[in-house]
Amino acid sequence: MSRASTARRVLRLISAGLAVAAAWACGPVYIPVPPPSQTTFTLDTTLTSSTGDQFWIAAGGPEPRAANGTYYLLDSQRNAGVIAGANADGSYQAPPLAGNAGDHILINYKDRAGKLSASACLLLGEQRPTAPLCPPP
Repeated sequence: MSRASTARRVLRLISAGLAVAAAWACGPVYIPVPPPSQTTFTLDTTLTSSTGDQFWIAAGGPEPRAANGTYYLLDSQRNAGVIAGANADGSYQAPPLAGNAGDHILINYKDRAGKLSASACLLLGEQRPTAPLCPPP
């Protein structure tokens, strides 16, 4: 083997090692988890409050990435919300949420590993088959 050939091999080995070290130094690549889909809201007419609040039941899924995770729903007009545990298939049914039709509901989930999904903004109401996205501001 010639000296030039050996030098090229050593140079390639060093270059490969530096590439691996650079990739490792940058840490893991973050892949955003998509927001929940297939969410519906159903008005619960059996619940009432002294202030006349309406109560809604949110349900959604299945969403395999949210399996056994936790869903967070926040009515941005009221600055109040509910937390729901996800089932093994990532579906959920939240406890009653106070709100009015047309309110903006921010929803996301935390998977089993603790990674939060992106948030989605949905309009509160009984639209089917799923709740529509909020209009852009």
